[in-house]
Amino acid sequence: MFGFPKDEIKRKTFHILTLIYVAAYWFLPKNIVLIGLLIAIIIVLLGEFIRARNEKFNVFILKVLGGVHRESETHKISGLPWTLSGAFLTILLFPEKTFVLASFLYLAFGDACAALFGKAYGKHKIYAGKSLEGSLACFCACLIVGLIVLPSWQFAVVGALIAAFIETIPWPLNDNFWMQIINAGILTYIARFFN
Repeated sequence: MFGFPKDEIKRKTFHILTLIYVAAYWFLPKNIVLIGLLIAIIIVLLGEFIRARNEKFNVFILKVLGGVHRESETHKISGLPWTLSGAFLTILLFPEKTFVLASFLYLAFGDACAALFGKAYGKHKIYAGKSLEGSLACFCACLIVGLIVLPSWQFAVVGALIAAFIETIPWPLNDNFWMQIINAGILTYIARFFN
């Protein structure tokens, strides 16, 4: 479909499931969402521990997920605990719901567009496997998010530029962990310039 790799489409469709905790965060009390995320993190880490110790369980889980995991995650921890932990800390650290919501949507849509367009059309490499085309796709997705969620178009443009830049950095541990936290933090900081 449109030249996008099938495995990447599966991974990024799974990524969009982060919208579950986005919706929960918007409609439920903060403490309830934090408790839910903490329980989810514990369950996922337990599953990862069992997966690392039991090859049959590992094969079963990878088969159930059907290509959602990266090849490098076959015998290593997946990105899910990092994504959930990043969401937990973002909600815990930043009080402004709008900025937290924007950071979650940047991850769900900006990161997905960067990967899909970068792998399908990325001819101008920046570094660490990232491409100019992927970064532009990330910027466009984050700009749309910002225009819907953030208080002004100027704020939306700056937020999208920063999110696209953050997405290109090869973060230690996992970019799904850092992208949410750093974007929410920067949006919180730069908000003072748009008041």
